[in-house]
Amino acid sequence: MREAKPGETSRPLPGGGLSHHDGRTNTTVNTGADHRVQSVEKPGLKASNFRPDGRAGHIERTRADGSRVVLNRGARGDRRAELVRPDGSRVVAHGRMGFVERPIRPGYVSRTYVVGGRTTVFVYRNYRYRGFAYYGYVPRVHYAPAFYGWAYRPWGVRVAYGWGWGPSPAWFYGGYFAPYPYYQDPAFWLTDYLMAQNLQMAYQSQQASASDAPPPPDAGMSPDQMQAMKGMIADEVRQQIQAEQAAAAQPAPPPSPSPEPTAAEAAPPALNPNQRTFVVAASLDVTVNGQSCTLTGGDVIYRTGDLESDGTVGVTVLNSKPGDCKANSIAAVEVATLQDMQNQFRQQIAAGMDTLASQQGKGSIPSGPAASPTQVAEGQAQPAPDAQTALAQLNQEADQTETEIRQAAAPPGAMLRPGPAGSVAVSRRESGIE
Repeated sequence: MREAKPGETSRPLPGGGLSHHDGRTNTTVNTGADHRVQSVEKPGLKASNFRPDGRAGHIERTRADGSRVVLNRGARGDRRAELVRPDGSRVVAHGRMGFVERPIRPGYVSRTYVVGGRTTVFVYRNYRYRGFAYYGYVPRVHYAPAFYGWAYRPWGVRVAYGWGWGPSPAWFYGGYFAPYPYYQDPAFWLTDYLMAQNLQMAYQSQQASASDAPPPPDAGMSPDQMQAMKGMIADEVRQQIQAEQAAAAQPAPPPSPSPEPTAAEAAPPALNPNQRTFVVAASLDVTVNGQSCTLTGGDVIYRTGDLESDGTVGVTVLNSKPGDCKANSIAAVEVATLQDMQNQFRQQIAAGMDTLASQQGKGSIPSGPAASPTQVAEGQAQPAPDAQTALAQLNQEADQTETEIRQAAAPPGAMLRPGPAGSVAVSRRESGIE
């Protein structure tokens, strides 16, 4: 048995594990009975949930200024990095995309999204419901009620629309998605628009994290399955258009002289009895039959339950891409996450409506009533000028932190060696305990 060096101590843990502490760096590495690293701790830094590839699934770092960085690696290797600053602002990165969130006035925040090098800003209001917090999307514009009616009803003609994509882009995911060659109903045009938006973002995030190889080319839905899925989403699109039309018909409320400083109490729109089908906007891990699996952008889920005491909502996977949670899987997601999907849904419908408004009467889109967009005062905000820089800096810090954890998992007196499936393991012999 090798003698421990000065400042090093090792002690057994219940279940046959080992805790190794290096007093010089104040680093503790805990391993299991299989010698694989389970956790790493040092001042201001904790890592746990180590994955088979040796990377920590969860890392928390506390900075000297009181800000906090949280890193999470999903089952597919996707990384989500979040920085929470003392002033309440946040920076969230999914791969090389993400947003900067900051308070703009009592009860409201803005998020400046960066996708493909482009920035877009949206406004959300803070809400609470049964003790759980969530954000609700605030639209930037309302259109003329007649224009919403035109976007709701069938056009009465077959519209051949060229999206400008190649015959089979990589983000079609081997046939998971295919646009219609023509449209008679604007709801289906909007459905293809928002599905394409989510799938393109999912593909970009996957490429940034290099988490998985592309799916096989024959991994798609049958035409009947795709029609059924799009039909359910189109129903949700119509309901949202009707809701926006009703909101546009209401007179604008006068500005409040003293905005409510606390979050309003209201049920999330995601729990509306008429809102059941959701398109996943960002990668998330869920548990199915005791095993973790991943949902990624463009997967479609159906809400089967209402809010539970733990803040989750039951869902069933309707359709998913190869490698994601299988169709008909039953899982639970947090209500705040489901509401984020609903927010993204509304944002993408708004972007699609803006495209219809600018293209009606041009090319193949038929003419309709004037859109006459009117700004919604509460939905206006200036983008964060440092959004792209903040995301780049957070990703750089995340890279450095993961490297630091990797190095800390092999303190003096312990040797990292490959474990099962490429995992990280620590040799008992090298740690000084036989």
